[in-house]
Amino acid sequence: MPKLTRAAALVAASALFLTFACKPEKADASRVIANVGGEKITEADFQEVVRGLTQDPKEAQDFLTNPAARDSRAQLANQVAMSKAIVAYAKQTGLDQDPGVRRQMEQQQAVLYFQTLAKKRAQTAEPTEAQLLAFYNEQVEVLKAQGQSQGIPPFQAVKGQLVEGYKRSRIQAVSSEIEKEVKAKIPVTLADDFRPASE
Repeated sequence: MPKLTRAAALVAASALFLTFACKPEKADASRVIANVGGEKITEADFQEVVRGLTQDPKEAQDFLTNPAARDSRAQLANQVAMSKAIVAYAKQTGLDQDPGVRRQMEQQQAVLYFQTLAKKRAQTAEPTEAQLLAFYNEQVEVLKAQGQSQGIPPFQAVKGQLVEGYKRSRIQAVSSEIEKEVKAKIPVTLADDFRPASE
């Protein structure tokens, strides 16, 4: 629950605009939990935001139903409502038409799409012992190639520390796969003087 609250504080504001801006209108019979300048935020909308903030369905469900999380839910609901109010205000003042803002929104949208693709494709379950051992062996080979073969701890001594490193390497591998796929499906051509020197 506290983990979700921290994630909410970091992610909610930037993701909310895209969540609501890109969401097609559909009939929603769930209870209205907030009204922002005439636009309703329903309980279903809120649940969708919460589920988008964590990969763990149990954590999301606990956050949504646990009486002890009431204040955290209220804070997140307020963030959701304020984000929607800021978007409405930006539209009222014409800020949404500013070319610089539009470029930044396009960049944020691309980052959000990329991160979502990567999360969907990356393995979300905890790695198996065999996967961790293979990752450990790869790291040992890298260290040996760099001439650092002294003092490498045994696998069992560092197994618990390898989980996050394994997950990061998996996300990096998936990210590379996505970039290759995008480049294959959506041709990008840069002018000669804008190409990296390595190409």
